[in-house]
Amino acid sequence: MASKTSALPASHVYNELVGPFYDITGLTRWWGVNRQTVNEAVATGTVIACQLDAGQWVYPVWQFIDSGAAHPHLITLWATLRAAADPWTCAVWLCTPQSELDDQSAARWIAHGHSFEAVLVLARADAQHWAGDQLGDRTVSQPPPPETE
Repeated sequence: MASKTSALPASHVYNELVGPFYDITGLTRWWGVNRQTVNEAVATGTVIACQLDAGQWVYPVWQFIDSGAAHPHLITLWATLRAAADPWTCAVWLCTPQSELDDQSAARWIAHGHSFEAVLVLARADAQHWAGDQLGDRTVSQPPPPETE
């Protein structure tokens, strides 16, 4: 595996919550490809990427298996979460310990070979909750229409 190159200082909050990261140089070097190939992987959703304020992209190290590919279960979780939230929120979710996963993060849970379905259920529930929040929580049921005679 290539050495990790981070575009964030070690003390940055995202590095502490989600890192370490590869930057574009580190990832292209490890994969032996050009930037366009990495950008295509991001665009097609086959790699987890988050954009910094300055516009640089970073790629969390924990997503990758030894072959260099992103773990397919993590990509599925990423897509599920991204349907309802921004990349940083999703990355933090994947790295936050959850009581339903024996106080492990989803990323660690998957890396240790535990049940994918258990994590997917949690991801879907949170994504659905987030989507409801974005809609102003308009999920309140309407009263039945009045009966007509």
